Amino acid sequence: MRLLDAGCGPGSITVGLAEAVAPGEVIGVDVSSDVLKEARALAAERGAANVRFGAADVFALPFPDASFDAVFAHTLLEHVGDGGRALGELRRVLRPGGAIGARDCDWGSGVFAPNDAAIAGAMALYERVWRHNGGHPHCGRYLPGLLDAAGFEDIRTSASFRWDGSAEESRAFGELLAHRLALPNFARPIVENGWRDRARLGELVAACLTWSDRPDAFAAMVMVEAVGRAPHD
Repeated sequence: MRLLDAGCGPGSITVGLAEAVAPGEVIGVDVSSDVLKEARALAAERGAANVRFGAADVFALPFPDASFDAVFAHTLLEHVGDGGRALGELRRVLRPGGAIGARDCDWGSGVFAPNDAAIAGAMALYERVWRHNGGHPHCGRYLPGLLDAAGFEDIRTSASFRWDGSAEESRAFGELLAHRLALPNFARPIVENGWRDRARLGELVAACLTWSDRPDAFAAMVMVEAVGRAPHD
């Protein structure tokens, strides 16, 4: 088996896939050179000799047609401007009858407690920046339609949780909001577009961290999985 992990990030899933399909070959690609360094280091640490990583754009993959038996995309389509075009390119490099798997968040499914105006404001601001950067926060619910429109067959879907309501995961939810909103590529458009000034943004970040430490904090959000097959042309 030859498998492509598109948008592999730091390689934590990619290395697991390599272990699952060994001695088959796994290739992980991403646009970020920084995360590819992390991925290579992880593969070396785990002794995964059947995996390699490289820089690539999902809209122009450096592989011939029908190069892979399977392709995987975890939280990729929710961040690209044209999911249909990305899926078309993934289908191009997938052999006829090959399998595709995708998993993306549905931000609109999020629930949290206790009710907190700062958390609600941070969630709305996070989604606003996400859209501003060309992403699709509600991508999960549209996965089956995207795969169908891209010509995949035998499409099956399921749902799971990114944050599952446990104390640890609820804490991680608040911490993620705080961390992401403080990042330059999030903070810059927020301030430049006048959505919040830096002082107010700092208050939101601090409030998210405070909420995450509450013993009664609860957060849950749906992730959607979809698998399909390339047609036997």
